[in-house]
Amino acid sequence: MHPAVKGSEGSAFAAAASFSPRRRTLALIAVALAFVMDLLDTTIINVAIPSIGETLGADKAALEWIIAGYATAFAVLLIVGGRLGDSFGYRRMFLIGIVLFTITSMACGLAPDALSLQLARVAQGVSAALMVPQVMALVQVMYPPDQRYKVYTIFGFLGGFSAALGPIVGGLLIDANWFGLGWRLTFLINLPIGLFSIAAGIALLPAGRGVNATPVDLTGAALTVAVLFAVLAPLIEGPSRGWPVGLMVLLAAALPLAWATVKYLRWRQAARGDALVPLDLFKLRKVNLGLLCTLCINPVLPGYLLVMTFVLQTGIGLSASQMAYACAPIAVGAMGGITLIGPRLHRLLGVRVMLVGVSVTATSLCLTAWSVHGGVLLHWPLALAQLGMGLGMGLCGPQLSNATLQDVPMSEAGVAAGMFTAVQQIAAAFGVALGGLLFFHGVQMETADALRYASAYLQVLPLFLGLLVVAVVGTLRLATVMPMPAR
Repeated sequence: MHPAVKGSEGSAFAAAASFSPRRRTLALIAVALAFVMDLLDTTIINVAIPSIGETLGADKAALEWIIAGYATAFAVLLIVGGRLGDSFGYRRMFLIGIVLFTITSMACGLAPDALSLQLARVAQGVSAALMVPQVMALVQVMYPPDQRYKVYTIFGFLGGFSAALGPIVGGLLIDANWFGLGWRLTFLINLPIGLFSIAAGIALLPAGRGVNATPVDLTGAALTVAVLFAVLAPLIEGPSRGWPVGLMVLLAAALPLAWATVKYLRWRQAARGDALVPLDLFKLRKVNLGLLCTLCINPVLPGYLLVMTFVLQTGIGLSASQMAYACAPIAVGAMGGITLIGPRLHRLLGVRVMLVGVSVTATSLCLTAWSVHGGVLLHWPLALAQLGMGLGMGLCGPQLSNATLQDVPMSEAGVAAGMFTAVQQIAAAFGVALGGLLFFHGVQMETADALRYASAYLQVLPLFLGLLVVAVVGTLRLATVMPMPAR
């Protein structure tokens, strides 16, 4: 049972307190399915990108927007989604989000051209921003603090496994080509999952508002959107457009926009106490260090998957199903890291297990470079590298969730969950944007051969390794404020 929480009367927290263990488990399954659907959609697109480009005639900037547009819309509205859950109820916002996610998934699958697909992906990201923050908020609502680590481990497993499974499912669906739909199946597969989650959510989730129902800070949301757009749009569009002055000015405007956003949030919190992001959260050292590590670790896998999709499919010539098999070791590694190796290492090392994960990831990135060196694929080194990528990320994921949200008060559950997931998605969008920027700078999609694609990977490698070095520093600092687990 939960301890009493001030102001919880009539809230979702109070409703969940009366749940039986069976009801709580079934409710967890309902939100976990939506969580998996979102993560599959985030990575399944990678293996479909070459097919989409060929079918719809999309250029490289359009292809990056199809990936990053979803992540960007998702990221910038996640905190708003968290606030809406606090104010209007986690169950209600979860159901609205998943209904819209199912509809926009169908729009993606039926898109007639590249622009329509880009717009549908942005709309899909908006709907995910309403749905996903409620998942972690409901975990905090339904489970007391001493039980949350186990639940975060489950979500860490689902997160790592689903993210790695996305390219596998995508490749098999594309080559299966049921009803001649090809890559469109990667979106339409969401329809039955979405309908099931809607029914389960209606029947199982706790009704009621959050503990801390506050108005949504629309001005803060608009400023946040402006900052992220000012950074991501030039990084994605700049290379294909030859870096026109307008995009350079937009990128330069990001810093003063960020400064203005922070100043506004401080004023809003002091004057009205309902800023989009409560700045008091950043007084929590675990939150700060956890978000720093997230910003450095989470860009790596999305950026890596984008780059390796082009290296292996467009450069070396693997089919979509062959690419699926090439990604299978990532899923195996993630599953092993989260369910088998991670918990055992956590008992010995605590949060320092992330140092092992980062080291394995860095080694795997270098091994990948060797496996495609010279444009010739070495199958076993690549399989080992992919296994290491999944394992490394699997060792880091649950630790980051647990450490970052551990000290967050229940009154800020929705916004904190939204903020954490927003940072994850912002990091993913930056990984795609910066990885694509460096990769496409060294290769021309229309004329490059396997050797040039493999060489272009080496231009991205220092970015990934540099981020992981910063993650090591952040992890070492995080370890100073995280107690070692009881033996």
